Amino acid sequence: MMTLEQIRQRNKAENAAAQRLQAAGYRLEGWDPRTGQRIAAQITGENTNDERRTFYSFPTWQDAAAALLG
Repeated sequence: MMTLEQIRQRNKAENAAAQRLQAAGYRLEGWDPRTGQRIAAQITGENTNDERRTFYSFPTWQDAAAALLG
């Protein structure tokens, strides 16, 4: 069981990772209740005929930031 301080630290790290992803141009699509995964999207050429969407799923935003941002 996590203490309140551990929960706060985890949430702070998750929020920081989510902000880094958004700053890098990823769109955070949310959470998939079927899989428990967080969904991030990369959209290029938005609102054009060449629009491309790529979706990624990760257990946490921290994992997403580590994989997508290096």
